[in-house]
Amino acid sequence: MVLHAHPLEDCLNVVLRDRVVGALAGECNQVEVVRLTQGEWIDGLSLAGADGLVFVYPTWWGGLPAPMLKWVQAELGAWIDGRAEPMTSPLRTVKRLGAVTTHGSPRRVNWLQGEPGRHLLKRSVTGLCAPGTKLHWIARYGIDQSEDAQIAEFLDHASARASALAA
Repeated sequence: MVLHAHPLEDCLNVVLRDRVVGALAGECNQVEVVRLTQGEWIDGLSLAGADGLVFVYPTWWGGLPAPMLKWVQAELGAWIDGRAEPMTSPLRTVKRLGAVTTHGSPRRVNWLQGEPGRHLLKRSVTGLCAPGTKLHWIARYGIDQSEDAQIAEFLDHASARASALAA
């Protein structure tokens, strides 16, 4: 399953999502894409039986965009804060977890901010997945200052990493 959050339909992040989905589809039987948008809620989204979950999003203010963060809080909050039994986690079948993100700022700026998006996924979400699951972090820092060739290189890199994650 691919969770995507970006308010625009015509942007680099949608191209990135499509490249990741294409790479995953080449390796997996089925890839479902869920687009999380501001003011819209996905009823009945089920992760039951999913063996992989990939978050695709632009990093905003150091972390996940509001619609994605809202989804994490609403759907996983009970397990993250310990109110629900760990063995009942909706992610208990997820063995492959990835995050594909872009940052407008350089890496050092996100590091100084404490990398809240990366740490939320690594520390909180990974623990809800199948034992031994690790977060695969695929990020491009300084995207706003990147040249077209660097962006194309990142798109290829993200596709290759997504394909390897699914294999």
